[in-house]
Amino acid sequence: MEKYYNHKEAERRISLMWERDNYFTPKIELTKKPFSIFLVPPNASGAMHIGNALMIAIQDILARFHRAKGDPTLWIPSTDHGGYETQVTFERELEKAGKDKWKFGSKKLFEAIKHFVEGNNETIKGQIKDLGASVDWSRFRYTMDSESLRSINKTFNKLVADNLIYRRSYMASYCPSCATILADIELEESKETIPLYFIKFTFQNSHNYLTLATTRPEFLFAATHVLIHPDDKRYAHYIGQVLINPITNKPVEIIASKRKFDPENNNQFLFPFSPSYKKYDYEYTLRNSIPSQNLLDWEGKMLERYPGLKPKEARFKEVSFLKQQGYLEKIDDSYLDFVFLCKRGHEVESVIMLTWFLKIDDETVPLRKNALTAIKKEGLEIFPRWREKGLMEWLKKMTDWPIARQNVWGIKIPIWYDISDPSKFTVWFIDKKGDKQCGNLKLFLDQGVTTEEVSTGLERIYAGENAVWTLEPEAGKLYLPETDTFDTWFSSGQWGTIVFGDELAADFSYFYPSDSIVIGYDLLRLSVSRKIFLSQYLTGKLPFRMVYLHRLIQGQDGQKMSKSIGNAVSLEYYLEKFGADATRMALISYTTLREDFTLAEEQLFYFQEFSRRLWKIGCLIEAYQLNSHELFKPQDLGHEDKYLLSEIDHLAVSVSSSLEKYSFAFAQEKLCHFLLNLEKYVKITQAKKNTEVSSSVLRFVYKKYLIISHPFMPFITEELYANLYNSVLPLAANPWPDKMNYFGE
Repeated sequence: MEKYYNHKEAERRISLMWERDNYFTPKIELTKKPFSIFLVPPNASGAMHIGNALMIAIQDILARFHRAKGDPTLWIPSTDHGGYETQVTFERELEKAGKDKWKFGSKKLFEAIKHFVEGNNETIKGQIKDLGASVDWSRFRYTMDSESLRSINKTFNKLVADNLIYRRSYMASYCPSCATILADIELEESKETIPLYFIKFTFQNSHNYLTLATTRPEFLFAATHVLIHPDDKRYAHYIGQVLINPITNKPVEIIASKRKFDPENNNQFLFPFSPSYKKYDYEYTLRNSIPSQNLLDWEGKMLERYPGLKPKEARFKEVSFLKQQGYLEKIDDSYLDFVFLCKRGHEVESVIMLTWFLKIDDETVPLRKNALTAIKKEGLEIFPRWREKGLMEWLKKMTDWPIARQNVWGIKIPIWYDISDPSKFTVWFIDKKGDKQCGNLKLFLDQGVTTEEVSTGLERIYAGENAVWTLEPEAGKLYLPETDTFDTWFSSGQWGTIVFGDELAADFSYFYPSDSIVIGYDLLRLSVSRKIFLSQYLTGKLPFRMVYLHRLIQGQDGQKMSKSIGNAVSLEYYLEKFGADATRMALISYTTLREDFTLAEEQLFYFQEFSRRLWKIGCLIEAYQLNSHELFKPQDLGHEDKYLLSEIDHLAVSVSSSLEKYSFAFAQEKLCHFLLNLEKYVKITQAKKNTEVSSSVLRFVYKKYLIISHPFMPFITEELYANLYNSVLPLAANPWPDKMNYFGE
């Protein structure tokens, strides 16, 4: 053995050995209960960051532990195409290179991102191997591989057949810069100081006025109502009166609000009712039959009043107009309000548009009810347990899911539009001259543009009300495909099921459902909840028996790490400097925390030193050069020998118990503490004249210790085992130590 452990050389060699000899490809043994897990697929938007490594470290501990316990163990590796987040990351790279995404056609952009993702997939695979993950590479999956696409489209077709897919108008958060709808949970919230404008609204048939406040004067032309609660003593006497919109001269009714009134938390200002850009107000219109209108086009530009201008440009003009007309009372430049941003930092707008939804509360197939029933019936475990309440509350309040996105990169929704009435469609396409066109399909066809030209260069299609669509185009009719893609959570929501293959496959019948899922707590709503109700819908069972939610590793800015935001900390830095074992153990040491954390290098140095101490004992054992590896005799054992033998058995039981309870940090602490026992025993052994018995005991106990430590630090333990013990099988294939009768009692 070398005097010092070289993690760079050893990790690469050992990883290749594990993969080459298929030690992590399980056999289906029907007489044994399997242990199966799947890797929550990292987004292929870029290389994994250090935050992803915690999930892998935890799952590898579980996989190696259960494999040693004799359970047929399957851990499926995978990657996610990432949808919107990947496109955002790619576009940032384009900007750095001085390129403009708008100069790409959608087909070229898709292919460019595909090439980008393929490279990232290979990088991620290498990182998973570098971390020592004992996954079965023969079962690697990708959310856009052919098998996944078939399964995802099959699910959509089933949902359509069960009348769970529909299309309706809805207010959505839309990023004009990214050109896609975003779910509320995907937005970044920022509290900023913005101007608050105070505008005079005169009463009908009077010179008196009421001052209304707004942060968006460019949208005031759409104001038709003011809502006042009857219990609001300041303004209730105005209910029933009519104001005049200073921009349009149209009436603005003051009506009684049905919303709950909180006198302790009532805003000091009176705002116009704004259902065209405030979601809270828009949802009120749906319940109370108040009209609303969409104010922005797909580029985020004004449709009326100042058509073609961006809202900020229109705001400047509107404020100037109001000031000239004497309606602008004042401006407060210190008003604090929330602004919502996409992951690239662009401000999002609210638009009302037709989009695809998945129904949650259908009477015939009630997804929500079935999921909640299954959780109770199957006894789903959540760790930590206090997070169970959050999951249940989210499932209970979850609304119908808008599953469509407008980003180019993603899985296309397999819908075809019947264009027999072309007036119902707006199309964006690149014509045969290479110019971009946008407008009503009927107008283009009337001008002599062929449907083939539109179809060939189609970038986007937007279907109006009552457009006819189908899953299976009929011969002889004209169709154009839907250009929207699935929300990436629609594919990942099925991952707990489709990753095991078709329901008739051997893997599915034996390994499904998986034992657990390990995931960041921030994905409880986005990922876990969707996996639960989609998998229950597809199979009648939950996709896993237990959910382990870990804390998040923060970037240097103290925020959650994100590749699309750009604050991710490189995984390679830690692996190169400290090695996989020390990196993994440092991460595991934080799993007892209830708060997010920043990885401190002091922890990495500590576990790097721990590895050095473990290696040093291995070197001493090799130096004894025992002629016989036979087990010691009970009558030859001294007090220190018996104590160490008893303690190693106790350690095996204790670590096993902790891992079964998902107490990873406690199990690791026990391992670290036991190394002190070994070091103490080495000193005692070195002080003895006759070291044959003691060295034999040390050699025996050290082997057991390597097996118990292996799930936590797989590389160095594998290297030590190969150097010290003449075995055909690697340490990774060794069984968990059983308690033995050493003393002949």
